[in-house]
Amino acid sequence: MKKGWMVVVFLVVFLQACQPQMVSSLQLPTNTSVVIPTDTAVPSATATQTPTMTQTPTMTPTVTQSPAATPMARFNELKLLLLENKLGGWTMQWVLPGVQIPLKLLLDNREYTCTVDVKYPDRLFCQGLAQPALERPITLVFVNPENGKEIYRTEFIIPVALLKPPTPVGYAQTNCPDRGKNVSCETECRIAPDGTPCIVATCVDACGPYFSVHSCPDDMPLPSHSCTAEQWVAMKKKYQIP
Repeated sequence: MKKGWMVVVFLVVFLQACQPQMVSSLQLPTNTSVVIPTDTAVPSATATQTPTMTQTPTMTPTVTQSPAATPMARFNELKLLLLENKLGGWTMQWVLPGVQIPLKLLLDNREYTCTVDVKYPDRLFCQGLAQPALERPITLVFVNPENGKEIYRTEFIIPVALLKPPTPVGYAQTNCPDRGKNVSCETECRIAPDGTPCIVATCVDACGPYFSVHSCPDDMPLPSHSCTAEQWVAMKKKYQIP
């Protein structure tokens, strides 16, 4: 009986040894984190800048210049320096900045020939036979003598003060280098019988006797009334008496 029990125990132990071992713990595979793809950002269409119309510069009208060198002359600065009655006609000396060639001058259609001198830049020396009108508007025209085309036109007034008084007969020291310097005059301003002022003057300069003025009538009665201060100033300016 005891021997049979031991056989049973032996069989039980044997059977347990033959069974495969159970895994103590079943390792389940861990969940790997799955990256869920996100929507890729689709680049938005950027607004294309439409090129604006650029402003094309318009051509400004070009002033057609004369073929001669006269366009450089600044006619707006034209000024008369001297008007003189000399042997051979009337002479004028003009200031015309930039003038480079001889010109023809017309004063109320009276013609004068003008020349330039390299020793005196910006000067124009004109000569003609006719006396230009004084103290009233006249038409002044410069013409290119090479082609006869008009270059400049304006209205001009020649004041009588620019008229150089003639040198009296016997006062012919014109070659004196100091002519016109240190001028002094003895003057009398009177009222003529017709009521207008007149003047008598004798002037000298560094060279001696220079010029004289006698605008009073020869039959001027004496004594006569003297000019007012304003009339005196006007007469001295008219005859360029210092």
